[in-house]
Amino acid sequence: MPNNLIINGCQSFDFDISIPGDKSITHRAIILASMCKKSIQIVNPLLSDDCVRTIEIMQSLGSRITEDSGCLSVTGNGYENFTKPKKQLYAGNSGTLIRLISGILSMQNFESEITGDSSLNERPMMRICDPLYELGCKIQSTDGKPPLHFIPSNPKPEINFINKIASAQVKSCMLLASIFLKGDSKITEVIRTRDHTERLLEYLGYPISINENEILIKGSKNFEAKDISIPGDFSSAAFFIVATLLNKESKLILRDINVNKYRIGLLDTLISMGAKITLDNLNEKCNEDVADIIVSSSNLKPLNISGEVVSTMIDELPILFIACATCDGVSEINDIDELVHKETNRIKTMVRGLNEIGIRTESSDSHIKIYGGEISGGIVDSFGDHRVAMSFAIAAFISKKPITILNTNNIRTSFPDFVDKLIMIGAEVYES
Repeated sequence: MPNNLIINGCQSFDFDISIPGDKSITHRAIILASMCKKSIQIVNPLLSDDCVRTIEIMQSLGSRITEDSGCLSVTGNGYENFTKPKKQLYAGNSGTLIRLISGILSMQNFESEITGDSSLNERPMMRICDPLYELGCKIQSTDGKPPLHFIPSNPKPEINFINKIASAQVKSCMLLASIFLKGDSKITEVIRTRDHTERLLEYLGYPISINENEILIKGSKNFEAKDISIPGDFSSAAFFIVATLLNKESKLILRDINVNKYRIGLLDTLISMGAKITLDNLNEKCNEDVADIIVSSSNLKPLNISGEVVSTMIDELPILFIACATCDGVSEINDIDELVHKETNRIKTMVRGLNEIGIRTESSDSHIKIYGGEISGGIVDSFGDHRVAMSFAIAAFISKKPITILNTNNIRTSFPDFVDKLIMIGAEVYES
């Protein structure tokens, strides 16, 4: 992936495209397949930097993982037979990985340590450490941030945890920890979050039940070994959905995309803004809802949203900001404080970039107001944040002048062939 991108607009397009496998599900599939005692094939995994780090960590813990023609073969030793890694584990840029795997590492009878890149090592980890402390786990952090050092402990026999943060990562960390316990655990969410971990556990036959906001899960049970097929990633599809809406006389069909109801808040929001979006061929794949998404150019209206819907599109907010920047009027989005804790402070990074390309904004640590107008072009620093970089790449489709995006290397953490897809639909892209 180039370090900088220069994008000089895009002609009208009408394409039928595929999107790489879902990153969230790929992480979970690799981890849970490694907890089985038989081999599992993972079809259409996302082999981005973040997911490669997951493969490497599970291999360090004793799983045998091979790749052939874009598919993964995972052979684990069962959840009770992980082995002590020979060196410090490295999660790269992946907040999902470090938080999920902490639920496993905290339950082992050996010491281990995990770290990340400079960006990940500035992200808050007390949101997982605190409930694990309450369970009786021994974890040493660096002022509440990585590296995290795990020490063998004697945890309580079950978890009774109320997740007050709208974070699927925290919930999943505790679900994975509960598998190693003897008793029956209960995890309650104040706000429902994406449920890929629960769905995959159900698919693999693990005893778990969900009733409204309450999850009950038994400890020390075995998995059924079933092959896993990964649908297309909605968060990656979101960039091309918005690109189509903004680009005149354009249409796109995105095939086999994950449309889990806790992931597609952006769709509902865009439709409320006047977007022409429909779903076709709705079906189920490995306990996940999958569909083709059909998108056509649209005139979008400004919006004013807050509350629970924001948690269903937390990863898609940067590209939603771009959509709002093109509306005739003022958009306001509240309760976005979780963006402060992403790869960058995405509120500040997006505000700075929007201002650089001629869009007026007002913001705080929990809200943003975007004054729609004409995107003039300019130079934007993504500060190594993949979703920020990709969002401004889409803004360049309708910009008066080219947009130069700096520090785009990290796009490969989630969407390795993003630039290839841009060029395929007709964008004028230069790399430097």
